Amino acid sequence: MAVDLTLKSTYITDREASPRVLHNPGQGGIGTKQSAYGYIASVPAALSVLSVIRLVDVPSNSMITSVKVSSDAQTAGAFNIGVYNTNANGGLVAAANSDAFFTAALNCAAAVLDQECITKATSLNTIAKRNQPLWQAIGLTADPGGRFDICATVNTTAVTTGLGALAVLVEYTV
Repeated sequence: MAVDLTLKSTYITDREASPRVLHNPGQGGIGTKQSAYGYIASVPAALSVLSVIRLVDVPSNSMITSVKVSSDAQTAGAFNIGVYNTNANGGLVAAANSDAFFTAALNCAAAVLDQECITKATSLNTIAKRNQPLWQAIGLTADPGGRFDICATVNTTAVTTGLGALAVLVEYTV
């Protein structure tokens, strides 16, 4: 079987070009991974559908590499993990369908430990979008600057008893 040594990612092709083309961190360029960890000690009982729990914020131009959710057993309920404007910027969904950008209907009736959301079948954060800044990945046409909140939104199944902890660990580069 022949080995093809000419297949290269865009980053490698640009690195070997003359003149060399530099890439931003997260798009092949060397960078430092950062993380944000958000935690709520007790999800309120009887959260209604579409209730929003703001967990962390990240720069709008960040490249998200991981979103891990942990939850105590909430007895019933599911969460969407998505992107919202900060309260200072209106607090609404950052873009169409971004309320479930990282995953939809993550079942938290039973305990969940470090569930990676960006690789779930319900994630809208595709392989190609992981190579884009967050503002572009969620469908905006320009960087609004500032920060976005990463939130858990109660899905169509209400959290009927709750009271368990909920946390998210987001890793990104800028």
